[in-house]
Amino acid sequence: MKKIIILIGIILMSINLQAQDCYTVKSVENKTENPDLSSKRFTFGVKQITEELVSQKYSLCEDGAPITVEIVSIEAPSIGINIGPFMIKKKITIVKTKMIIDSVVYEGEGEAKLSVKAGFAELRDENLPFEKSVFASAVKKSLENAISKVE
Repeated sequence: MKKIIILIGIILMSINLQAQDCYTVKSVENKTENPDLSSKRFTFGVKQITEELVSQKYSLCEDGAPITVEIVSIEAPSIGINIGPFMIKKKITIVKTKMIIDSVVYEGEGEAKLSVKAGFAELRDENLPFEKSVFASAVKKSLENAISKVE
């Protein structure tokens, strides 16, 4: 009797594994006007981050359903606080992304404490791995925010 129950469990698990969706990150598109975001290093880095995040929720495979990532905007508002004659400025970089999965658009937003100029300087530094840049941190947070909306 135990063998039959175990066999049924194994069969049900294999059916469940076959029923899972399989995806592939097809493209990363730069919708901003900044040419630094179209470099191979940048698109490869964003693709890697996306694959890492998607693989936590779904299976990845070569011919899976396509996922498209769009970098929609990059903003760097300054927040200043005046205390007497002193002014304290805080700069953050806000990255907005869109992930298109199964023809549904999921928008995300992420931020990191870094000026845009410093972020772009990091992108040009070939010695710094993309995933170690603060800019990549903002992109990752934005993609995490988008993928958290996927049901």
